[in-house]
Amino acid sequence: MNMGRLEDLQAFARVVDARGFSGAARLLGSSKSAVSKQVGRLEAQLGTRLLQRTTRSVSPTPEGRGVYERALRLLEEAQRLEDELAGRADAPQGVLRLSTSTAFGNLQFTALMSEFCALYPRLQVALGLNDRYVDLAEEGFDVVLRLTGTPGPGLVARRLAAIRYRLCAAPAYLDVQGEPATVAELAGHRCLRFGYLQAPDRWRFRHESSGEEAEVPVQGALRFGSGLTANSSESLRIAALAGMGLAILPTYAIGPDLRAGRLRALLPGWAPQGGLADAHTLYAVYLPHRQPSPKVRALIDFMLERLGELPPWDRDAG
Repeated sequence: MNMGRLEDLQAFARVVDARGFSGAARLLGSSKSAVSKQVGRLEAQLGTRLLQRTTRSVSPTPEGRGVYERALRLLEEAQRLEDELAGRADAPQGVLRLSTSTAFGNLQFTALMSEFCALYPRLQVALGLNDRYVDLAEEGFDVVLRLTGTPGPGLVARRLAAIRYRLCAAPAYLDVQGEPATVAELAGHRCLRFGYLQAPDRWRFRHESSGEEAEVPVQGALRFGSGLTANSSESLRIAALAGMGLAILPTYAIGPDLRAGRLRALLPGWAPQGGLADAHTLYAVYLPHRQPSPKVRALIDFMLERLGELPPWDRDAG
């Protein structure tokens, strides 16, 4: 197969991945018109229509789906051959474009990247921190570290670690207001809620041993005329440290605070459920090619080794 045909197949595959010509152009570092021309040329050469185009989306025809699957295999073989000939099959290099949440990036991931970059000096990491759903194909990311319970359809997801949550408060708050002994008692405390305008007005818990479930209203506790709702776990952590109230927070954000006694974990055995706690797993997600690229594979292997069965932030966190 000549190189021109291979480049046309690559353009077509990226259009399917990105579900549009604009996203494919960003992935390829090309222009929308150039990608459209390449796909048109491939359709003419094959004598069949490969894409269904509407004003809102682009999707492969049945014939296009078959060509897409074959194209992925050919492109992977071509990349593997190029890597082997260049002697770099196991040497990640180039730019690794990745994204993760702002809190996890600031509090945990960025520190890990110094070690990762030292291991792979030919690799440049471009990190985007986003507190929203990131579309890998549309935005050109190689991999996203996603904290979620459901990594999403149409993606390959590799589980990296469990994300645990704890109800906590500062000793200064507890010394004045007392420590709740039951879930029901939370109704009488100032509860710092995660969210914005639609923050949950009830907290749910499940007992880790018995499986018993409990729920309590937390919107506007009777003894307090004010509170805080924020859509940032970093902001809620700062508020909790300042003694503003109780908060449900991920242990990757408060592990050092628990160890140092700046925060105390409350209601032992009761695990928060729902809301922020629905993001209970850290995944590495990437587009569904048959094999991840060497740079993505290197990141996943590094994270699995560093996090282990019990992530560093949960060790001795209480």
